[in-house]
Amino acid sequence: MSEPRGMISNMRSDKMALVEALEAIEAGCQAVGVFPLETLSRSDGQALLARLDKLDQKLVSLQRSLNGRLITTAPRMSA
Repeated sequence: MSEPRGMISNMRSDKMALVEALEAIEAGCQAVGVFPLETLSRSDGQALLARLDKLDQKLVSLQRSLNGRLITTAPRMSA
């Protein structure tokens, strides 16, 4: 059974949105990584680290959730 043309187009669109989101995350990481930290006050530096820690926790949670979803939706292998 073939996929309707609109569904394939929508799947490509969804995949492109996913790729763009991941690229935005990577670009943000790069921007933060090269930011001149010496321009921040001590409290701003601590706030940056706290925010990065929260972001790290969100990414770990997202990764765990996606792993679980991939495991539960993986095709079953017959013996």
